[in-house]
Amino acid sequence: MSLVDRLKRWQAFAVNAATGKPVVFLHIPKCGGTSVGRALRLRYLLSQNTVHPIHSYRAIKANLPDLGDEELLGVVHEFRQRMLAYLISDRTRCISAHVPFSKGAWTMAAGEYKFVTILRDPVDRFVSHYFHSLNRDDYSRIELSLDEFVRTDRARRLGSSYVEYLSGLPYGNDFSGPAAIAAAVANLEYFDKIGFLDRLPTFEKDLQTLLGIRLRIRHENVGSHGGVGYRSRLSAETLRIVTELCAADIEVYTAARELSNAA
Repeated sequence: MSLVDRLKRWQAFAVNAATGKPVVFLHIPKCGGTSVGRALRLRYLLSQNTVHPIHSYRAIKANLPDLGDEELLGVVHEFRQRMLAYLISDRTRCISAHVPFSKGAWTMAAGEYKFVTILRDPVDRFVSHYFHSLNRDDYSRIELSLDEFVRTDRARRLGSSYVEYLSGLPYGNDFSGPAAIAAAVANLEYFDKIGFLDRLPTFEKDLQTLLGIRLRIRHENVGSHGGVGYRSRLSAETLRIVTELCAADIEVYTAARELSNAA
C-alpha cells in the first residue's frame, strides 16, 4: 500500500471517528438555517461543504453572461442540484445547501445520509426575506416598498418558497398550484427530521439523537426585521395580502407540523 493510500485510509478513519452520521441539511432561506448550518458544519469540520446561493449564481453568470434573468435562474436551480449530487457522490459527510429537494439526490444518499430541514411560519418567513433582500447589493436585491412589492410576480413566487424548495419540480413551474403543493407535501416524507424555528431547542436535541453528535445551535444572521416583530407593524391590508401570497406555503407548513406532531 502506498503512502498516499495509507494517508487516505487514516483520513477516512479520523473523519468517521470525529463526525456523526452523514447529513444533508436543506437550507430554505430565512428559516433560521444559517444558525443550523453553521452549527452542523462546525461539528463536521473534517468533512463538510455547502452550496451557497450567491457563489453558485456568480459561477453560472460568469459562464453564461448572455442569458436573461429568468433563464439564468433556471440554470442556477439545476446547477445547485447537481452540486448537491456531486457532494453526496464525493461522500462529504455534512452538506448544508441552499438547494431544492431532488429525488435523484435523495436516492443516491438513501440508507446512508439523513435529510433534515427547518421551517418557520410562512408569513414571518416572507417578511423576513423581504427585508433581508431590501436594497442588498446582489442579484436578490429588492428596491420596492413592501406595499408595492406584494403586488409583483416576484412576491407571488416568494410566497411559494416552501413549494419551490420541496416539490422537486423544475424552475419555472407554477409553485402555487395544487399539483406542486401536493408534490411538496408528499416529499416531506423523505426527510428524517423537520424542525421548526419556534421549537429550535427541540430541533437541536432531535438532531443530536438522529446524528449521534453533540450540537449547539447559536442564533446567527439575526436581522433587525426578523419577521415576528415587524409583522405586528404591518397594516391589516398588507398582512392580508401577504397571507394570501403565502397560501401555498401555509398548506405545506401545516402538513409539516401535523407530520411532526404525529411522529
